[in-house]
Amino acid sequence: MHKKPEFFGSTTVGERGQIVLPAKLRKAFKIGRGDKLIVIGHAHTQNIVLFKAEAMDEFLEMMTENIRHIRTELKKRGD
Repeated sequence: MHKKPEFFGSTTVGERGQIVLPAKLRKAFKIGRGDKLIVIGHAHTQNIVLFKAEAMDEFLEMMTENIRHIRTELKKRGD
């Protein structure tokens, strides 16, 4: 089972549009200087998501598997 999301703190956008990721988050996700992050946003909900670039393929595979599972369950139920 998946763990619940963890709160890592907050950050403020600086004058140049930059943010600093909280140290606790950087340590937990092993994010260091020079690491690439993928930034995805949804304008309607104003949600922003960051991914480590190296983990993007794994995330997409997991989401694809979850979607397959949901579709299978819906077919079983006749939805």
